[in-house]
Amino acid sequence: GWGATKRITPALLKKLSKEQELYTTPELNDKLYLHYRGFERIEGLEKWTGLKALWLEGNGFGKIEGLGELTNLRCLYLHQNCIRKIEGLQVCSKLATVQLSNNRIKTLENLSVLPYLSTLQLANNILKDADDLRHLLACPNISVLDLQNNQLDDADILDVLAAMPNLAVLQLQGNDVISKIPSYRRTVISRCKSLMYLDDRPVFEEERLAVAAWAVGGLPAEREERRRQREEKEKAHRRNLDAMKHLMRRGAPDVVDRTDAAANGGDESMDEGTKERSACGRGNATRSEPRTEQALYSSALKALEAKRAALLQKKAEAKAVQGHFDDAPEMVSSSKQPPSEQQQAQQQPPANLEFIPSANFAGCKQGFVFQAGPSGIGYYIDQKAKGSPPSNTMAAHGSTASASCLPPAAHFHGAASAQIVEQISGNVAAVDCVAQGCGDDGAAMAAATVGSEDLDELD
Repeated sequence: GWGATKRITPALLKKLSKEQELYTTPELNDKLYLHYRGFERIEGLEKWTGLKALWLEGNGFGKIEGLGELTNLRCLYLHQNCIRKIEGLQVCSKLATVQLSNNRIKTLENLSVLPYLSTLQLANNILKDADDLRHLLACPNISVLDLQNNQLDDADILDVLAAMPNLAVLQLQGNDVISKIPSYRRTVISRCKSLMYLDDRPVFEEERLAVAAWAVGGLPAEREERRRQREEKEKAHRRNLDAMKHLMRRGAPDVVDRTDAAANGGDESMDEGTKERSACGRGNATRSEPRTEQALYSSALKALEAKRAALLQKKAEAKAVQGHFDDAPEMVSSSKQPPSEQQQAQQQPPANLEFIPSANFAGCKQGFVFQAGPSGIGYYIDQKAKGSPPSNTMAAHGSTASASCLPPAAHFHGAASAQIVEQISGNVAAVDCVAQGCGDDGAAMAAATVGSEDLDELD
């Protein structure tokens, strides 16, 4: 009924065992949940000797008792009760975690019987000064200590905390003592040498070194230490980057060169050694001088423009051969009128003529080939294709170069291209052009030998 004391009985424990899917034999269980049940006394646990974790929070316990048989207990949770004194833990010598937050504890005591105690949580109690905490010195293995939201206002508690050899995590938020310790975080870190987490954030090694410098030389020493740390990080980053590029260079030189260019702000800032490696990585082993990506792009663009111009010129010559244009200096005329009878008569040589002397190429003549032969340089009748249209490609008869519709040298772009045409006209052997060494001249020669399928690209 109302006002009756709620107790921990064997029948209740049996019911809870069924609800929590525990063993019906109490000795076989290693955990038990008795939290938020409204109990006022710890009792009835004599048969639960195998327990290692016991949850008792959220009840009305005013005293720690009834644990005399729990010799294997490791974790005990007694927070949110009405406990005023730490006691009754002598038998539980294997305890490692004790949770006593949200109680009414005024001083620490009777914890020295717990040699394995590593975590002690005492937030929201009534601890006030260093004397209330001095018993912590009898627990050297404590590494996690929670003292949040107590009534600590004595700066001497730092002497106690600094003497704890294994203290790694400390929670002091919500205590007035924080405002009474100058440079609170720096001071606590400098005093507690093993501290790894203070209040709301961890303590990293960089912060510890900076705090150590601050403890010796104040803020200037701390700033100098932080500057040194930044420089050391940058050097380490540079070493790692160099090592990575070294590994990449052994397998992919081109990737390393682009990485160098990006790191240095672009190709313009690349040094001579890097440019040379870039040229080698791109297959230009035959070139002695290094070339940047911009130079390669410009060279390719010039070659493309030269080829396009040659294709346009070749197409215009093809139209001239078909009779649409007169044999004039301009290869392409804006007029679309067919040639006159007089012009056609000039272009058609006499039928019985087999050789027309000419020192220079003077345009295409139907049925004739311009070449160097027995009678000298001029137009010879095409014995292989009599009556067929003149060819639009350059033909080689043995070692003699001949052309039926080869454009004049003046129509090429550049003196070097014109020289190539004159060499062909003068019965000079063909020039062996390699892609890496030709440059624009190679582009012009390639354009001069393009077939009709390339000319169709311009339509």
